[in-house]
Amino acid sequence: MKKNMLLKLLALVVIVFIVILLVTLYAFRSQVMAESKQRAYMISELVRDTLTSYMVMGVMDKRDEFLGRIREIKGVEEIRVVRGKAVIDQFGAGTKFEVPRDEIEKAVLESGKPIEVLEESFGSVKYRIVIPYKAEPTKGINCLKCHNAQPGEVLGAISLTTDLTHIRSGSFQIFLWIAIAIISAFMGISLFFNSLITKISNFIKEIEHTMRSASEGNFKSEIKTDLGHESHSLIESIQQSFSNLHNTLTSIEEKVRAMIGYGVLKTGNVLSDTSKIVDELLNIYKFKRVIEKDRRKRDVYERIREVLEDYISLDNFSLYEVDQGKNKMTTVYVKGYESWCKEIIFENAEECRAKRTGMEVDSREFPCVCPNFADNNACKQGKILYYCIPVYVGGAVGNVVQIVYESEMEPFINLMIPYIKGYLNEAAPVLEARTYMDILREQSLRDQLTGLYNRRFLDETIDKIVAQIKRRETTLGILMVDVDYFKEVNDTYGHDMGDKVLKEVAKILTKTVRESDLVIRLGGEEFLVLLMDVQSGKSEDVAEKIRRAVESHTIESFGVVLRKTVSIGVSEFPEDSEKIWQCLKYADVALYKAKEMGRNRVVRFRPEFWTEESY
Repeated sequence: MKKNMLLKLLALVVIVFIVILLVTLYAFRSQVMAESKQRAYMISELVRDTLTSYMVMGVMDKRDEFLGRIREIKGVEEIRVVRGKAVIDQFGAGTKFEVPRDEIEKAVLESGKPIEVLEESFGSVKYRIVIPYKAEPTKGINCLKCHNAQPGEVLGAISLTTDLTHIRSGSFQIFLWIAIAIISAFMGISLFFNSLITKISNFIKEIEHTMRSASEGNFKSEIKTDLGHESHSLIESIQQSFSNLHNTLTSIEEKVRAMIGYGVLKTGNVLSDTSKIVDELLNIYKFKRVIEKDRRKRDVYERIREVLEDYISLDNFSLYEVDQGKNKMTTVYVKGYESWCKEIIFENAEECRAKRTGMEVDSREFPCVCPNFADNNACKQGKILYYCIPVYVGGAVGNVVQIVYESEMEPFINLMIPYIKGYLNEAAPVLEARTYMDILREQSLRDQLTGLYNRRFLDETIDKIVAQIKRRETTLGILMVDVDYFKEVNDTYGHDMGDKVLKEVAKILTKTVRESDLVIRLGGEEFLVLLMDVQSGKSEDVAEKIRRAVESHTIESFGVVLRKTVSIGVSEFPEDSEKIWQCLKYADVALYKAKEMGRNRVVRFRPEFWTEESY
C-alpha cells in the first residue's frame, strides 16, 4: 500500500512539474517575442523618423553612419532600409543593400503589411521583422512633399534582424533554476510524504491487525503509531470500545455458564466462544421446548438420540435406563457396537460405575477404570476411550449416557462434552416427569391389592395383543379363573383373610405361567390369564397346572389355615373365534360350566355351551 501511494504521488508531482515547465516556457517565450516585436517597432520608428529628418534637412549622406550606430545596439544583428517602387522611380535604386533581397521583403512592399519570422536552431535564435513605410503624414511631416507617391502607397520597408540567442541562454538558465527548485521541492515533499505515508501505512496496518484480531476474539491488540492529536482520540476510542466489548462478552459468557450450570472448553476466541455458547443455549432451549411437549419417555429418548447422533455426530455411544425398583439396567439405544458394556450391568445396575457412584467416569483419568467395559483390550492399548455421564432422575441415577471414541477424536469430544451435559441437564427434569407419569399410569393399570394388571389395562392393550398374535400367526390362550366359594371366606374369616387368599392366588398364577404371559384381575375373585403364542390345544394343560398348584397350596393367616380351589374356563383365539371379545365370552361360558359341574376343574369351551346359554 505504501509503495502504491508513493508511486501515485510521484506520478502526480512529475505531471505537475512538466505542466509548470511547459507553462513557464510558453509564457517566457510569449513575453520574449512580444518584447522583441515591440523593440523592433521602436527601432523601426526611430530609423524612419531619423531618416525623414535627414531628408528634410538634406543630410541623407549621414544615414549610413546612423544605421551603423543602430547596428551597434545589443541584439541587433542586421538593419536595412529597402526602397519601394515610388522611391526607386524618383531617386533611383540606391545601393545594393537598399534593393529587396528576398520574397519576404518583396511581399511586404507589395502588401504593405509587416511580416515577422522566428528562426531557431540548436546554436542560435534570430527574430526578423520587415515593417513597411507608407506615404502618409508622420509626426507633422508630410511625406508627399518630398515623394512623388500616392497617399498610402508603400515607400519602402525596414528589415530588422535581432539575435535572441542570449535571451534563450538566459531563459535556459532561468528554466534550469526553476527545474532545480521544483526538483528540490519535490524531493523535500517526497521525503515528507514518505515519512507521513510510512506512519499512515503503519497506522492502517496496526488498525487492520487490531480489527482482524478482534474478529478472531482477541481484543487486546495495541496501536502504537502516533499521528498526532487526532490519532490519539481514534486510538483511545478503538481501544475503549474493544475493552468494553471484551468485558461485555466475558460477562455474557460467565452469566450463560452460571445459568446453564456448566462450563465449556474455551478456544481463546472470546467472540467465537460467546457466540458458540449463545447458539448452543438457543439450541438447548429449543430442545427443551420440544421435549416438554413429548408425551412419552421414549419420545424424549429419541430426541436425545437425534442430538447425539445427528447433531453432534457421535459414532459410538449408548443410552441406558436404570430400573430403580429392580436395580437393573436396560439399553435404550446403542450405536457402533452390539453392546459397549458387559451383560452383568443389565442384571445388577450396581456393576455400572457411573450408576453406582453417581459421578462421571472418564477413562482418560485412569485407563479402563470401569472393569465392565466391553472392549478392555482396545481400552488398555489406548485405542478407545470412553466417558460416562450419569443423569439424575428423581434424586437418583435414572439414566447413563456412554460416549465411546477413538483417541484422535479426543479434542472434539472435549469440546462437545459440555454441550452434551447441557442437553442432558435439560432432559433430566422432563425424563423425571415422564417417569412419574409412567409410574402413575402403571399404577392406574394395576390392581392395588394383588399388583396384577386390572381391567383397564385389558381394555387398553387387548387390540395390540390381538394384532401381535395375528402378525405372528400364533394362538392366544384365554383362561378365565375364579376362586371357588370365595364369599364364604369373607363371611367366615373376614375381609383380611379374603384379601390374603386373593394375594396368594395371584402369586400362584404369576409363578405358574411364563413372564411373557399376562395375568389380570378382572374384579372380585375373578382372574384372567392370557397365554401369549401358546401351542394350539395346550391352553388346557396350563390351566390344569394352575388348578393343581392352587389346590395344593396352603394359606395361613391369623392362625387360620385354608386350602382353596379354582375353576377355570378355557378358550383360544383365533381357533374358537376371529373376534377376541367373543373368545373372552367363550372362556367365561366355559368357567360357568366348570362351576356348574362341581367346581375345582378345567373346562374347555365347546360350541354347544354357547347354544345352551341364554343371552
